[in-house]
Formats: sequence, structure tokens, C-alpha cells
Amino acid sequence: MMKLLLSLLMLLTTHVFSATTPYPPLNATTLDKQQISSKEKVTYLKFWATWCAYCVEEMPLLEQSYQQANNGYQVISINIGFNQSLRGVANYLKKYHYQFPTVFDSDGSITRQYQVLGTPQHILLDEHGNELYRCALFTDELADKLSKLQGSH
Repeated sequence: MMKLLLSLLMLLTTHVFSATTPYPPLNATTLDKQQISSKEKVTYLKFWATWCAYCVEEMPLLEQSYQQANNGYQVISINIGFNQSLRGVANYLKKYHYQFPTVFDSDGSITRQYQVLGTPQHILLDEHGNELYRCALFTDELADKLSKLQGSH
């Protein structure tokens, strides 16, 4: 029953979303104390948690997307902070040598801003904050969209 509910949730959240108003720019500090912003940049956001099996399974794809971005887009990883610790997330990323910038959403404000209801959640934004694509799992369609953006700017 739980797998059925999870499958339904993923189906409902895997769609092309057309927000009528753009999201305000994400301005945050990464785990390594770098300021990061989605303002005026095509941005791929991934919301995740270390206890989320699908999230963990997809992390190599996120790293690959980050390494292949070629200034065509930026990758921002957002740990949702729910049942997580800053130290635990940092240790997890270090253990697997992930290089993508990661923000720890300790108060859930970023997760709420982007209306994320579950993990994983992938959101592709244009340089104005308009949502181009949203999906629950890393889909072939998302991979195709990212591939077309590589080095396009």
C-alpha cells in the first residue's frame, strides 16, 4: 500500500509546471560558506534528504549534472533539513566526494518557497525564476533538458 501511495505521489509531481509568477531568486549560503544565487542564471535545484532512498540513489546523477553543466546552468543541492543534521549532511557529502554546492534548509523556508512536498524533487528554473520543469525522480526528460542547456550560455 505504501509503495502504491509513493508511486501515485511521484506521478502527481512529475509534470511540466507552469507557474504564473516567477519564484523570487534563491539567495543562500552553502555548507562550505559560499554565497549562491539563482538570480539571472538557469538553475537546477534538487531537494533531498540522506534518509530518502531515491535521493541517495540519484546523487551520482546530480554530481554528473554538476560536472557537465559547462556554464549552461548551475546546480544547487538543497537538503530539506527535516530529521537531518548539518554535520550529518556534510559528512555524507564528504564520504562520497560530491562537489556540487549544497544548502542546508534548516528552517524549511526554501522548501516552502518552492512548494516542495516530498523528496526527491527536481526543479529547473530559467534565469528569471520561471519554473521550466519539475519532477519527483530524475527522468529522461530532465536529463534531455539539462543536456540541451550544457554550454548554451
